[in-house]
Amino acid sequence: MSDFETTLRAAIEASPVYDPHSHLRAERPQADHLADIVLYHHVWIELVSAGMPPDATSRAGLPHEVADPGMEPLERVRAALPYLHHLRGTTCGNFLRVILRDLYGLQEGRLAEDTLEQAAGAVAARATDPAWLDDVLQKRCGIRTVLTVEHSRAAPCAACVGRGREGVPTNLISGKQTPAQTLASIEERLGCDLGTGGDLRSGMHRLGQEYSRSGLHFAGVWLLPQVSWREPSEKAVTEVLARARRNAPLSPDDLSEFTCLGLDGFVAGLREGPLRTIQLILGAEVLPPHRSITHWDASVPGMLARLAGAYPDFHFNCSTASEVHIQDLAIVAKHVPNVSVAGYWWHTIYPHTIRKSLALRLDMVPANKIVAFFSDAYHAEWCYPKLRLVRRLLGDVLLERVSDGTYTPEAALSLVPDLMHDNAARIYGLQPPVS
Repeated sequence: MSDFETTLRAAIEASPVYDPHSHLRAERPQADHLADIVLYHHVWIELVSAGMPPDATSRAGLPHEVADPGMEPLERVRAALPYLHHLRGTTCGNFLRVILRDLYGLQEGRLAEDTLEQAAGAVAARATDPAWLDDVLQKRCGIRTVLTVEHSRAAPCAACVGRGREGVPTNLISGKQTPAQTLASIEERLGCDLGTGGDLRSGMHRLGQEYSRSGLHFAGVWLLPQVSWREPSEKAVTEVLARARRNAPLSPDDLSEFTCLGLDGFVAGLREGPLRTIQLILGAEVLPPHRSITHWDASVPGMLARLAGAYPDFHFNCSTASEVHIQDLAIVAKHVPNVSVAGYWWHTIYPHTIRKSLALRLDMVPANKIVAFFSDAYHAEWCYPKLRLVRRLLGDVLLERVSDGTYTPEAALSLVPDLMHDNAARIYGLQPPVS
């Protein structure tokens, strides 16, 4: 290893991090038991894909993040053991081994019947250790603040946790519901009947007002790929609502009319407070019972650019589930001042895709508009292997650029704080790092 490589990797390792998207429990971010670690839903779905019956670890046949498993944690992990071998080549399987090895002391991260009790005891002991959260997030990860969408007004946040909120009801179809069922769930969320486009605008306006008064760092929106931007029309949406209520087929134009009017009302409500950051997730679709797949469309770049142009006083920090969109998203961030790019969602948090994302973004996007990491973790321990991988790959990409003369060593080093903490701190209104 050259002297500069040593210097660069040390700088990346030492850099503080702001994590702008997670699902950590705000008041208790760490895992309670071994099943929280081993049956994290992206491990769980790989186990099911490998042949494990969905109800082997959950009576509901769903991951524990979606439904109460109704089974004892150790029983659930034991049922998964015969299938773990099939994950020995996957990134998620490696993440699990790294957690068990580095955080809980299992030799080579090997989980089997003869190490099960040891692993369960180690997780249980850390879960009740008041110093554990600080050890994982602050000391091992260097995460100064992590934003979570899992919180309530009643429960206090841990000191290192800030709040965002996702789930803005902008989509009139769902892979799990009919249009009429989706519409009913939106009405329940908004607390009003949606008979007309005006009803939708006013209901979404009230929701935006609620978000604006809640001390949030971002509002999270998940947009369907087939949606295109157009001027909001209450008349058009009134007709779309009538079709949705009778479960008539909805065209991409119908879906777009609903989304654009709803977003327009929501943004108007947000404007009544200080919140100006919208986190956009693109390129995924969830099919029943719980199958999250990539879903891309050629209209996405134009939709995103037009959306950002319609609301120039808001900042749109974007991530995608689809590798197809990586270059498109970077191009939009290159050309549109209020669009930036963030991290790698679960569908893209793999070495090849992260490396490609970093390289394209560094090639195209100004350095103050790239957020190199967010965890999307449900327990603090899962932040560790994801961040470990991102740090390694960021070092690889920057070293390649210095080696081929694209960057000077000074330029490479100067990018580290921007990508790891300064950009997220500015975009999400977080406190600057302490020197």
